[in-house]
Order: sequence, then C-alpha cells, then structure tokens
Amino acid sequence: MDRKDRRLYLAVVLCALVPYVPALWNSFAMDDLYIILWNPLVHSMRGVWGAFAAPYWPPDLGGHMYRPLPLATFALDWSLVHGRPAWFHAINLLWHAGTAVAVTALVRRWSGMAAAVVAGAIFAVHPVHVEAIANVIGRAELMAAAAVCLAVYAAVVRDSVIWSGIALLLGLLSKENAAVAPGLIIWAWALGIGPSPSAEAPVRPTRRRMAQFAVSWVVIALVYGVVRWGVLHPYERYHAIAPVFLGESAFAGRLTAVAALADVARLLVAPLTLRVDYSPGERTIVRSLLD
Repeated sequence: MDRKDRRLYLAVVLCALVPYVPALWNSFAMDDLYIILWNPLVHSMRGVWGAFAAPYWPPDLGGHMYRPLPLATFALDWSLVHGRPAWFHAINLLWHAGTAVAVTALVRRWSGMAAAVVAGAIFAVHPVHVEAIANVIGRAELMAAAAVCLAVYAAVVRDSVIWSGIALLLGLLSKENAAVAPGLIIWAWALGIGPSPSAEAPVRPTRRRMAQFAVSWVVIALVYGVVRWGVLHPYERYHAIAPVFLGESAFAGRLTAVAALADVARLLVAPLTLRVDYSPGERTIVRSLLD
C-alpha cells in the first residue's frame, strides 16, 4: 500500500467517523433497551459463548431471530465497561469505518482512485446508515456488511472457497441479510470482474470452481439453518404480527412489502423524509395497485 492509498483510506475513515462523533454521547434507545440494557444474557462473559445457544430477542419477548455474533460482542463490551453506552457507540463507529474501508478497497480493486473515493465517501456518509450506526443494535448490520465485503473479496479476488465461506458464515451469524453475498459473487462473475483491473478479457472461474463455491454455499446454508432451527424451535409458537396486518389479506401483505421495498430503493437514491422506525407497524397497508 503506497502513500496515496493510505491517504485514500484515511479520508474514507474520517468521512465515516466525523459525522457520527455526537453518537458517543447517546445512551441506549429503542431496541437497545431490550437487547442490551435489560438483557441479562449480555451482562457477563458467559454471554460471549451463551449467545450461540440463545435467540437474539430474549425468550420473554418472543425469542425471535438468531444473531449470535452481535450478542457475543455486546456481552464482551458489557464485561469491559459495565454497560457504559459511549463504549458501545464507539465500537459501532469502528465497525462502520472498517466496513467503509472494505467497500473502498473493493471499488479500488476494479476501478480508479476517484471512483473508490466517491464510493467509499458515499457509503460512509449516506444518511440511510444512521440507524445502523447510531443505534447500538445496528451493529448486526455493520458486521453483516463487513462480512459480505470480505466474502466477495475472498471469492472474486482471492478465489478462495474456504475464506469466502467463513466470511459468509460469520455474516449470517451477524444478520440474515448476509445471504446476499452469493448473489453478489455470481453477479461479479457474470460481469467478468476478476482479480485485477488490468485484465483485458472478462475473468471468470471455471465451471468446476463455480460448482465448488455453490456446494460450499449449500453446506453453509444447511449448517446455519439446522443450528438456527435448533435454537429458535422452542419459541416458534410465538408470533409477532404488526397491528397494521391484522385482518388483512395475504395479497395486501405482499403489496405492502413491495411498497416498502420501493421506499427503500428511493431512500438509497434520494434519502429524504427519513424516519426513526421502519418496522411494519409504522407502514400504511397497501390493498391495491392504485394505493
């Protein structure tokens, strides 16, 4: 890494950290209270390994979701600082800065310096990331995003089934949306993006190598699915339904989900009218294509 690259990454790190410095003075808020402040699982070092056998949401709140890695880091943080929120927020900022650097490195690998700076800076300061960074439990998104970047890098640049698979598994143990990593890898293959930007022709792995990656994804999905089911199965009788969906048809539920997806896409391009809560309970039901 030469001096120019170091300056590039330093600029991206500053873009990621400076806007969020005020978050260090925040306390725990919203879901932080249930997942961290009032959750005895993360109040001792036992939670570091106990998180892998426990649901993300405490059992008395339904026992939903399986995200052990963020819980393990919360337990480690609590053991170090006894629940001081400033430390938790600082760790989130470091995760955000690291992920922004990973995004920059990926773009730098296949594009010029200017494109890498723009991509890294946009990722670092994009307003839609506020919830994931300033809310402590948003660490799950930060960890999953970092793992996805590493999985793509290991597959496309290093052609490593093992390291890409490890990164994918760590991402899934952080948050479910890391499941997009195989899709991004396949997309990179389809575009012919290879290990080096200097390649004159599209670079793709052999079919045999692609099959090895595919097999690893299936194995990871099966292992993750079995473990997740084993942990969450005792709580599957508990279902949380947003009041907005009560008494509505399945079609209305699907239309509302499509509208939510369109809203998310809009926010990526034009991050206006941001809200503090994007949960289903905060949405208006969509019953027809004309709504």
